[in-house]
Amino acid sequence: MGLPSAGKTVVFNALSRAKVPVATYSAPSSEPNLAVVKVPDSRLTALAQLFQPRKVTPAEVRYVDVAGLMQGMGRDSQAAQLLAQLRGCDALLVVVRGFTNESVAHPLGSVDPERDLDILATELMLADLGVVEKRLERLEKEVRSNKGTEIERQKREREYTLLQGIQALLADGKPARMMDLDVNDEILLRGYGFLTQKPWLIALNTDDAGADDSLIERLRARWEDSRTQVAAIAGRLEMDLAELSDEEAAEFLVAWDVAEPALDRVIQLSYKLLDLISFFTVGEDEVRAWTLKRGANAVEAAAAIHTSIAKAFIRAEVIRYNELLECGGWAEARKRGLLRSEGRTYIVQDGDVAQFLHNA
Repeated sequence: MGLPSAGKTVVFNALSRAKVPVATYSAPSSEPNLAVVKVPDSRLTALAQLFQPRKVTPAEVRYVDVAGLMQGMGRDSQAAQLLAQLRGCDALLVVVRGFTNESVAHPLGSVDPERDLDILATELMLADLGVVEKRLERLEKEVRSNKGTEIERQKREREYTLLQGIQALLADGKPARMMDLDVNDEILLRGYGFLTQKPWLIALNTDDAGADDSLIERLRARWEDSRTQVAAIAGRLEMDLAELSDEEAAEFLVAWDVAEPALDRVIQLSYKLLDLISFFTVGEDEVRAWTLKRGANAVEAAAAIHTSIAKAFIRAEVIRYNELLECGGWAEARKRGLLRSEGRTYIVQDGDVAQFLHNA
């Protein structure tokens, strides 16, 4: 998401290697562009080199490229569809224009990333505030009526209190994610899809020469926290790079003395902000990265592969990916006693390689 002419679709094309026409959407109700993107992971590459499987399957992130959010849309009924598209996402990749291009006019007349980011944040806060005020108006009547069971009344009162707290934050110009919520509170508010409660990845879309260091420092000082990250990407350059073959892209990176494409970092940051981890299964048929929410246990990891494995779960044999690489395979890992036998409650760690024993 971003203001019109921020280069959102350029970034989307670079991420997805798609070739969506780069043009301004005609209306906020325009259908979004969709793409599923592979998560680059050097651990998966190393495991695949060891096992030489028939198939290698990376983890994935799904990106949705929506119409530009114009100033004043935060409470515009015509923008309801656009805002609904954003509410349905798990995190927001906020593209902010940092490039100059006389042939692509900025809707506000000048390039100013800090101003644009303030505008976007304000619009999203206004959109959330509108939802909160509408729901509080209805809840206030329901709380006064005191109808329903004791559990229903308690739930309603808790929701009312939480929304009042979020209303106060938004009215003070602060995002909803600053509200301290426990797991039950998050479940209670999940259906609202508050835009300022979601993780944000702020992508400064720069000229080919890259970003001004002082600007990046100011953006990070102002915006970065545990649920907001800032990254700089030369969108047009990255889109051109994505259109090259792997060999040509590698030569390009060497020539420019770049360790990895900036878009790889954006994808990895997206994964991190969603609080996701990867565990691996390996073998001759397939080496695969599986996506799991951080803090999930062994049974939940088994269910990610197949529900029947979770239902018939006996135990998991687990080893760290680097230990398996050092051993050169399962046989040596067993010989060294590095395979751990873990039960149902084991919390799966990022980078674990697992085999699930079951009686299905």
